[in-house]
Amino acid sequence: MKKKKIKWKVILYSIIALICIYLMYKIDWIFVVPVLFLIWLNQRELMKK
Repeated sequence: MKKKKIKWKVILYSIIALICIYLMYKIDWIFVVPVLFLIWLNQRELMKK
């Protein structure tokens, strides 16, 4: 079985998105905007070959 390389960008984007989701619930709903952007960046990064 071939080892897969860890995609650190995806991990970082996911952690930032989780922080923004927390802030969305605790402070203001507008923090959903960076979450959507980060989800888009993650998908783009994961679809690269």
